[in-house]
Amino acid sequence: MLLRWWRGRSSPERFDFYTRTSLYALLAAAGPLLALPLLGQQHQVRVPGLIVFLLLYVAQAVICAALLHGGLSCYLGRGPRPKRWLVASAAALTAAGMLTAAAAFPAFSRPPVGAFPVSLLAAMLLCGALTVALTPLLGVAALAAVTLVSAGAASGLSAGTGAGASWHAVAGGFLVYALFTGGLVVTCRGSAWTLRIMWELDRSRAVQARLSVAEERLRFARDLHDVLGRNLSLIAVTSELAAQLARRSGAEAAAGHMVEVRRVAHESLREMRAVVSGYRTADLVTELAGAQDVLRSAGVRCRIIGHAEGLSADVQAALGWVVREGTTNVIRHSEATACTIDLRVADSPGTGHTVTLRMDNDRVRSLGAGAGAGGTGLRGLSERLAGLGGSITAQHPRSGHFRLEASLPASGAAAGPSAPGQLVPAVTTEKPVP
Repeated sequence: MLLRWWRGRSSPERFDFYTRTSLYALLAAAGPLLALPLLGQQHQVRVPGLIVFLLLYVAQAVICAALLHGGLSCYLGRGPRPKRWLVASAAALTAAGMLTAAAAFPAFSRPPVGAFPVSLLAAMLLCGALTVALTPLLGVAALAAVTLVSAGAASGLSAGTGAGASWHAVAGGFLVYALFTGGLVVTCRGSAWTLRIMWELDRSRAVQARLSVAEERLRFARDLHDVLGRNLSLIAVTSELAAQLARRSGAEAAAGHMVEVRRVAHESLREMRAVVSGYRTADLVTELAGAQDVLRSAGVRCRIIGHAEGLSADVQAALGWVVREGTTNVIRHSEATACTIDLRVADSPGTGHTVTLRMDNDRVRSLGAGAGAGGTGLRGLSERLAGLGGSITAQHPRSGHFRLEASLPASGAAAGPSAPGQLVPAVTTEKPVP
C-alpha cells in the first residue's frame, strides 16, 4: 500500500514528503540524544517531578512538530499561518518544562563539579525544539537573534545555578548551545528554502506550458487576422456597394460586384484552409519530434524506436494523431518519468505488412487510465483508424504503467466506410495484470 502510494506521487511531492519526514525525524531524534545524558547522570531524581517533566516534554514535542508542519506549509505558500494558540501553547509548555526540570533534578540548581550543567541540557532540549519549530515563521535576522539570546540565557542560567562558575564555563555553555541549536536551525531553514525553490520551479514549468499554449493561440489568431482580415473587409465593402447599385436599378453592375464577392469569398476560404492545415494535419515525423521535445520539457525521458520512412501519407497522418493524443494523455493523466514510443512494421498473415505504434509510460494516476480509455480523444482515434482498417487499444501491461497501441495496414488501404447506422469499433481496454 505504501509503495503504491509512493509510486502515485509526483517527483516534487516525493521530495516534499522526504524533506518534511527528515526534518520531523531530526526534531524527534534530537530529544532523546539530550534526554539520555540528562537522565543518565542523575543519582537523585524526584520521581513525581520526573514523571511530570517527561509528560510535558512529550506534549511539547508534539506541539512543536505540529507547529513546524504548519510553519513549513505557510513558508511554502501551501497553507495558512499557524494559529496563535499553537505558538502560545509551545511557548507555555517550554516554560513549564524548564520549571519542572528544576523541580525534578536536584543537580539543576546544584550541579556536581565537572559535570555538564543540567540546566543547559534542559534548555537545549526544550528551548532548542521551540526555536527549530519557529524556524519557518521567522526571518534570518530574527532567527539569529532568538538563537543568540536563548544561548545567552541558557549559559547565564547554568552559571547562576552553579557555585563559582567562571566566564570560561559561561562562554563554553554559550558556544555549545549556539552550535547545537544553530546547526538544527540552519538545517531546517536550508531544507525549507530548498523546498520552496523546488515548488517555485514546478509552478514555473506549469506556467511555461500554459504560456506556450497561449502563445500558439495568439499566433494562430494573428495569422487568421492577417490572412482573412483584408478579404473579409473587401467582401463587406463590395457587398454594400452591390446593395446600393441594386437599389438604383443597376442590375448589371450589381451582378458584377456579387461575382467579385464570390471570388473573394472563395479565395478567403482557400487561404483559411491553408492557415489551419498545419493544425488539422499530423505528420508522423513532426509529431514524434514534437512529442520528444514536449515530454523532455515536462521532465519525462522519451525514447523513440523505429522510423516512419516508407509509410504512406494516410498512415503517417493517422499515427501522427495517435502520437499527439498519447502525448497529451501522458502529460495530463500521469506523473510519468519515462515514455517509450515504439514504431514497427511487421508481416501479418493475410493482410501484408502491418504498422504498430506503441506508447508505454509509467506512473499512471488511478483516474488517468480510465479517463484516457473512455475519453472522446481515443474514441475519435478509433474512428479515424477504423477507416484505414486499423484499431487502437489502451491497456495496463503491469501495475502503474499505461500502454497505447495502434495497429493498421502499412498500405493505408481503407476497410471501407461504415455503412449508415453501422457502429465504429470503440477503444479496447484491458484490466491491469495482477
